[in-house]
Amino acid sequence: MLSKSVMVYQKYSVKEMDLPPYGLQYLLGAYPEHITSITKESLIWTDGTEMMYDDGIKNKDFETMLNSPDLEDQMSLKYPEGPDYQVPVPVNVDPGRVRYEPFFKKMYGTNAEEVKKNLVIIHWMPETSNKRIYITSVNSIDQKLKCISEKLDRLPDTLKKYVKNPAGTFCFRKIPGTNRLSMHSFGIAIDINTTYSNYWKWDRPGPEGIYKCRNKIPYEIVSIFEKHGFIWGGKWYHYDTMHFEYRPELLIKREVSSATAYLKDGR
Repeated sequence: MLSKSVMVYQKYSVKEMDLPPYGLQYLLGAYPEHITSITKESLIWTDGTEMMYDDGIKNKDFETMLNSPDLEDQMSLKYPEGPDYQVPVPVNVDPGRVRYEPFFKKMYGTNAEEVKKNLVIIHWMPETSNKRIYITSVNSIDQKLKCISEKLDRLPDTLKKYVKNPAGTFCFRKIPGTNRLSMHSFGIAIDINTTYSNYWKWDRPGPEGIYKCRNKIPYEIVSIFEKHGFIWGGKWYHYDTMHFEYRPELLIKREVSSATAYLKDGR
């Protein structure tokens, strides 16, 4: 049952309650070990660093959002958790693909050497393939991926083929053709078997210039990842069905925990 404070919160909009934007609340709820508090304009890291939410630039086009985002842009699209999502995905709807790089550098490391300090080896699907992969221990992502691995190991063989030979995890690099760091750079992403994957750059758009999403990955696999805080690139217009990355701010039921904390603090 919801507490009275949460029930009150759910009756009013953010503007009416004079609370910070939902996106800031979601970030606070998703990363409590790193973010100590939020204001109406920014988040405060545990070391006291303040990071602004909105850069003041409005009406950015899609490419500008990708290449010059702020935290508000990062949180601007809702990720459709669960099996019911729009197919085909509308043009340029890529929830989670817009990433404010300073946020991830602050949390996981600004360069390869810093990221490597927190990498650990886990044995991927030890009962099936026992592959050694590197993943960060920040936010206990290694433990979450171990849980995913164990659940995938119990799947029938007809499903294991999609995940037993992962294509890669940590690799500090830029996304090809861009100046943006891949989420693999921070050790928070995994690509599963490329044999059964689809990627928008491997295909050609239709006559009207629009990509038609293709996918072979069963949702039973996607569901396991989502339950542990990972989003899936198969729900992007620019589809990347092999790709999963840890982005709990786009998945957890954040309204309850973060708004309640804000109300209790009396801000």
